[in-house]
Amino acid sequence: MTRSALVKSLASASFLAVCVVAGPASAQSARDQVLAVSKATIELSGAKVTWGRIDGDDAKFTVTGTTIKNTTEGKSSTLGVQTLTFVGAKPTSDGGFTADEIGFDKLEIAESDGKLTIDHASATKVVARAPEVVKKTNGLANMLEAFEMTGIVVVGEDKKTIPIVSVRATSADWVDGMPRKGSLDIRGITVPIDPKDDGAKELIALGYGTVSADVSISGSWDDKTGRLEVQQTTAGANMGGLEIALAIGGLTPDVIAKMRAAGEDQAKQLELLQGLTLEKARVRWSDASLTGRILSAQAKDQGVDVPTFTKQIKLMVPMLVSMIGNKDFEGKITKAAGAYLDAPKSLTVTAKPAQPMPLAQLMGAAMMAPQSLPTVLGADVTAND
Repeated sequence: MTRSALVKSLASASFLAVCVVAGPASAQSARDQVLAVSKATIELSGAKVTWGRIDGDDAKFTVTGTTIKNTTEGKSSTLGVQTLTFVGAKPTSDGGFTADEIGFDKLEIAESDGKLTIDHASATKVVARAPEVVKKTNGLANMLEAFEMTGIVVVGEDKKTIPIVSVRATSADWVDGMPRKGSLDIRGITVPIDPKDDGAKELIALGYGTVSADVSISGSWDDKTGRLEVQQTTAGANMGGLEIALAIGGLTPDVIAKMRAAGEDQAKQLELLQGLTLEKARVRWSDASLTGRILSAQAKDQGVDVPTFTKQIKLMVPMLVSMIGNKDFEGKITKAAGAYLDAPKSLTVTAKPAQPMPLAQLMGAAMMAPQSLPTVLGADVTAND
């Protein structure tokens, strides 16, 4: 299963939790209405839903043996859920429903190029809209407080497996179909390293038998000012962590509405993005042995010890960064790189312009005078802080 297929499969699992729409007025119970709503929304995409045995009452009911079959771009997929549980699900007057929790046990998505299995998943505080609303907004009108999956296993076309301990997404403080706060945490991604894979030779040489990582993303949005803050951390076991933080301005509800209206018009999307401003940015690498492993391996290849090889690299840095054309920034890089190579702990690059910088101006400077970027961005590079 490719990376894009994995993303699509995880999205499908999430989609099942919240893509639900209005049922027929003639439904005899809340349970029947909720199931009709769910079936109608899922089938908006052309999928075919088959419910299994239904047990329980309006307060809590389960469906044992759910199958959803779909064909997209000539590719067929089957999503099966052993047990689907609705807790506190109630139809709403606008043709949708709400639920305290929707639980999934033993979920499997099978495609021609692999499959995805999930031991358990749950969506909490679900607000599902009516079919016409879901169709009009591509599901963006649906809301939930949290969605979590545990015991995930991805099987690729080559039969290799990638286990993931858990995935948890949260959202809160919704405004016009957009959450003002959200997070995504992926824990325990473990990718095996195949000794027969030519691309894995360098990792094996560094002493890695697997690559294990956690990914965390969080963000907050102020719909009044249009300010968006996003933070992402990717941490690899016995490697290190990469942190990225970004604050941009100008992402108002009006801009978001125009971007949605632009659809797949990339030129229009780019035009709208140029109106945003960069307030600050930060990239930080925190080492956890990866740098030392690389230096050791490279020194061995050169037939020298690590201190000698490190000294050689430090002497090369000024020449390597001279192409930037900004002496002050080049000096900052040289100083930080030297300190980091002597004692690899952390390396941080920050950008904080004196005033929020329009992205259009940033792009113009990058094309016309790239050497000026470090200065206009207020860029800095530090080590081991």
